[in-house]
Amino acid sequence: MSNRLLTIITPFYNSTDFLETPMNSVLNQTYQNWEYICVDDHSTDGTLEKLREYAAKDPRIKVIAKEKNGGNAISGFNVGIAVAKGEYIQLLGHDDELSPDLLENIAKRIDETQADVIIPDARIVSKNISENIETYDLIGVRSAKKVIDGIKTGDRNVLLSARQAFALSLNWQIHGWACFSIDLIKKVGAISEEMMNGDELWVRMLFLNADQIAFCSGRYVYLRRKESISNKINVKSFDVFRVQQKLLELLKTCKFGKRELKIWKTDTLFKIQYHTYRYVFNKSQLNPDEQKRIEDTLRFAWKMVFRESWADIMFYRTVLKIKHNIRRYKKYLFLKKKLEKKGML
Repeated sequence: MSNRLLTIITPFYNSTDFLETPMNSVLNQTYQNWEYICVDDHSTDGTLEKLREYAAKDPRIKVIAKEKNGGNAISGFNVGIAVAKGEYIQLLGHDDELSPDLLENIAKRIDETQADVIIPDARIVSKNISENIETYDLIGVRSAKKVIDGIKTGDRNVLLSARQAFALSLNWQIHGWACFSIDLIKKVGAISEEMMNGDELWVRMLFLNADQIAFCSGRYVYLRRKESISNKINVKSFDVFRVQQKLLELLKTCKFGKRELKIWKTDTLFKIQYHTYRYVFNKSQLNPDEQKRIEDTLRFAWKMVFRESWADIMFYRTVLKIKHNIRRYKKYLFLKKKLEKKGML
């Protein structure tokens, strides 16, 4: 097996409570030729000092301190990518972790396939969202028979073309916590910092510009926390519809077929439904300006999907379902207010 340099990049912000998780997962790798770029996003809780303690003990750890907070992890990733020296780059969240054999398996798979994207197994861990800790494993392609013929679900030996990978990523039948070659990243460019979900568009662009996409064992562990910014309602979280708009443009520019467009429509309608509920149920947390901006974004999303789905019964079923559930919610609020006035709640 070749001994190519692999780069891991993590942006940290006020991460003292869980900094040890990603840090130790990198230090415990069985593959030793790596550099770990840790970008502190102007933390205020001692994160930078802890990172520098680790760096003092291992020269492979490089700490970059930003002078101004970037508002989300994307700017930190971009800072790390700009100085990375590895042939391949693995992005790592500040409370996520890598299995000890991940980099070794990635390096082996690169040698075997020369692919410029290696997708490892992944595990999603939902913590403090329900009473129990829930886990969900992703191996190879999920439910591939629904999207691409001839690919067995969960097969790590399959090699995907750029168009296959892009199509599968439209509704995340393959995940995006992959290891990408630096040449591919340079070809696509930096992650857009204009929208909160810019990394999701960036990953799809990497897939679409790759020569070949391979899979490997080893695991990326993604931790979903209830208090995570991605689980809180805010105006930026509705940037997801700007990503959907860009994906639609790519589908048309690259002349994908009806099957891929249907995947996009189904996924976009699901996102509209989910985010409409999020807005209606949490509207009281937002000020009038935030409410208007979100309503404008949802209106834009409805118009966008209507243009593609006006003849599709799925669109009208979604509309009716949302209206029905909102009416039920308003009845619930009315009844709750009435019971509160009577002192019964």
